[in-house]
Amino acid sequence: MRYFIRSVKCLVLVAILFTIVVLAMFYLSEHDSSLRPWDLFCGNWKKIILFFVAYAAVYPLIGYSKRDVPFGEGFSARRQEIANLLRQMNLVPSSPENGTVAPNVLKLHNNSGFVRVLRLFEDTVTLTENEGIVTVEGQRKDVVRVSMRLEDYLRKRAENQEQQ
Repeated sequence: MRYFIRSVKCLVLVAILFTIVVLAMFYLSEHDSSLRPWDLFCGNWKKIILFFVAYAAVYPLIGYSKRDVPFGEGFSARRQEIANLLRQMNLVPSSPENGTVAPNVLKLHNNSGFVRVLRLFEDTVTLTENEGIVTVEGQRKDVVRVSMRLEDYLRKRAENQEQQ
């Protein structure tokens, strides 16, 4: 169901952006006064709609991902430290929906309301620890950024432990 919702949100966003761009180009250019914006696409509506539907159907496959980061032990104990680390990336912990959060799960979202609206509230990054492996899920670019930050954090932590 999440895949379908993401596809519909993508379809709506692409349609809105397409409409804004076409209207801006139409009204900011010189044209015959009898011409209307929808006249630009006579006979091509089916192709345009098919393109938008195909794009919206494929985008959740390529726009969202999972990545495993070997973390070791202690994820639950260091949740707050990890949340503070990711706060520097403008990611803040989400409020729990049902009042309880599993100790091995950390959900974050972007702190900027503008970014959240642009992403149609599909900006959640979920960190799930299972047997020493942290799985990072979310939009592809956020997954890459968060996993690289976690790997850097773990590397620096290991260097500090070696020095002691």
